Amino acid sequence: MVWARTKLLIWDYIFEPVKEIEINYSGKNPDKFYKKIKDLMRSVFNVPDSYIQEKAYTWEKKEDKERFNVSWEVNKILDVYSYLNSEISLKGSVAGGEGKTAIKIKPRLITEYPQDTIWQQSIFYEMMRRFWHRMFYHHKRMEYLDISKQIIVTFETEVKNFAEHLREE
Repeated sequence: MVWARTKLLIWDYIFEPVKEIEINYSGKNPDKFYKKIKDLMRSVFNVPDSYIQEKAYTWEKKEDKERFNVSWEVNKILDVYSYLNSEISLKGSVAGGEGKTAIKIKPRLITEYPQDTIWQQSIFYEMMRRFWHRMFYHHKRMEYLDISKQIIVTFETEVKNFAEHLREE
């Protein structure tokens, strides 16, 4: 990620035209997804805890009913300019050990170019940056897009496998 005040951002959704993947589960112990998703984010994305931001956490418990709504943002840095950004949310309810949950995954590949200095804002710099991007970096970004697809598909498969495991319990 580039640390700059002003930047040029290029966003690519990982799966076009789908911008969001949704996995729904109905059955026993849907609240166990919270811990499993946290573990999967660390292992599948292969990032330290500091690259996982828990943006919202709501867990309500009334008598024998529970409702929960949690969202995370995971950033996997691929190089100085590009990173995989994924917003993951978990929403559901449990009553008497049975319930349902919805897991949403919104992945995108983001490339940032700084535009802080006078030189970076000039037309000459922009022409050189565009030439470099088209001739050299575009191929690398397509590799990053494939890597990102593999990561998201692996994450999605692991979540589905965990759902199947919960159904069999």
